[in-house]
Amino acid sequence: MYDFYLGSENEIANDEIKFLIAIKRMMPRWVNSIPDTEFVTLTKLLDGQGAACQSEGRKLVIVETGVGASSLASIFYALKYNGTAFCWDLNGEKGSLIRTICTETMGNYFHKHIDGNWQFLSFDSTSPFLGLPILNDLVDHVDLFFHDSEHVWVTIEKELQFVMPLLIDGSIVSLDDVNLNFLHTNIAYINTFRRKLNLPFVENTQENKTQPFYQKVEQFLIETWHKVENLSDLYKEKSYDDLSNYYNAEFAAYKTIRKEHAEDFKLRFGSWRISHRR
Repeated sequence: MYDFYLGSENEIANDEIKFLIAIKRMMPRWVNSIPDTEFVTLTKLLDGQGAACQSEGRKLVIVETGVGASSLASIFYALKYNGTAFCWDLNGEKGSLIRTICTETMGNYFHKHIDGNWQFLSFDSTSPFLGLPILNDLVDHVDLFFHDSEHVWVTIEKELQFVMPLLIDGSIVSLDDVNLNFLHTNIAYINTFRRKLNLPFVENTQENKTQPFYQKVEQFLIETWHKVENLSDLYKEKSYDDLSNYYNAEFAAYKTIRKEHAEDFKLRFGSWRISHRR
């Protein structure tokens, strides 16, 4: 179903992002929730980390919570640099679809079976038995961690706590939807479904509010690392035009349901490079 001709091996090698965007645009919308700007930014970060690992003789290790279009990039660069991408999501159907898509596209391109470089776990990322803590028994470091699971601070903080001991100098931490500020309940997600049922919106309470995630994450990282470099400017350029074109009708709905504005959307993706552990 996805085994289309997307260019020769030389053409793909000369423009990997074009190849990946072509695959991304074939994905069903329910598993393709990030716009191209964010996707391209993530691919550049992953490629850079892979090249650094190759130069330093270290295996590339990518960790992702919440699978989707971003997983295409994680899997591609794990294959390219012979690394491993670990991805968590409670929805096993998403993982199965991504395996099919990647097998029929990049698997054919690299002449590899993707299961040798991708580990999908259909389970809670914060579980002590099959969540992020098992990484301690599988790898000795993580080069890039990408959060795109439950967008509430209690979950983000747990995931960061679990992955933090494995981060090393030069590791990158990235998150989707860092403009949100929910402490324990994602009211925007709830209101999306309440609107479908013609139910009134639930107002977010002060008790469920915290600082925007981009502030909370940076503060969290600074507590452990002397050097925390904010890489978000890689994404902000032209992000609004891409987002508004990508979401179309949804964009207007999000501004109502999530009470977001253009400037909020420019802060939707956050990324930091860390070094010099305290």
